[in-house]
Amino acid sequence: MSLGAITTAVTAAAGSVGTEAGRQVWGSLVDFTRRALGRGREDDAAAEPLPLDPGNQQEVQALAALLFGRIFQDEALTAEYRQWEERARAANVSVTHTTVTNTVSGNASVGTLYQGHTISVKP
Repeated sequence: MSLGAITTAVTAAAGSVGTEAGRQVWGSLVDFTRRALGRGREDDAAAEPLPLDPGNQQEVQALAALLFGRIFQDEALTAEYRQWEERARAANVSVTHTTVTNTVSGNASVGTLYQGHTISVKP
């Protein structure tokens, strides 16, 4: 279990919230996160809020890092995380472990840059 793998899965879940299946996957990830970090109870009012905004890339990355740190320390949470990942796959939310790197350098001028695993354009 690596930080990159968890980041990929959390990012895929965040990117899928536009569908009902994606919202359910994100919701189950939020529930898992709260259990894993022992947060989300009413007595946590003074605790710093968890980074749970799927539309905020910085929060998504922070969430992945928090989960990795906790999962790395606890075998039971590792098993529970893997179960979540399997359910996400079954819901057709892609959690494949891929890396994409785009580099724009020199005098290049980019108006819009699209990045993704699979992109299809329909007229």
